[in-house]
Amino acid sequence: MPSISTPSHDRQPAWADTKLARLAALMCIVIAIGGALAELGLAWVWLSPGYVESYVLPHIGLQSAHVTLDGPTRFMGFIVSMVPLGVLFYALHQAYKLFDAYRLGEVFPECAPKRLRRIGLSMLALALLRPVTGALLSLLLTAANAPGEKMLVIGLGLDDYMIAVFGGLVLAIGHVMVEARRLADDSRQIV
Repeated sequence: MPSISTPSHDRQPAWADTKLARLAALMCIVIAIGGALAELGLAWVWLSPGYVESYVLPHIGLQSAHVTLDGPTRFMGFIVSMVPLGVLFYALHQAYKLFDAYRLGEVFPECAPKRLRRIGLSMLALALLRPVTGALLSLLLTAANAPGEKMLVIGLGLDDYMIAVFGGLVLAIGHVMVEARRLADDSRQIV
């Protein structure tokens, strides 16, 4: 029985597979460590009133406001802060799975367009959630203030815009990959 071989244009040189596998393995490690550090860092900040004053209050525009930093308020702040971090974890998980496929030698994995679209949508959601989370935190941290001293701060920054642009770019690349795969399948059927 004759053996079936893969066309030579679909194969990558051996050095490319090795480089890609090493880069992908490194990225899997970086993603895992980065996700763990993000979670630990968030918990570390919310455990200490001093860190909340130093890092959170200036970020949401409450550096000169009177705020409540008791245990239950900080716990609720941590919970609210976990919402965008959860979306970021989802994006990191998608990136990890994509790099893991590359690490295992799949140069053009079928899951790539789907995972890229999920990463892009996650980044767009993150860009929307960051200002909403900041506003919720400003309400939460000033909720115990006297009437007239409670604050709702809504802030939009260049970083939110850049996250949205990055998300849109990754989403578009995912859509382009779906279309490229469809065109390749169509051309294979013609030949």
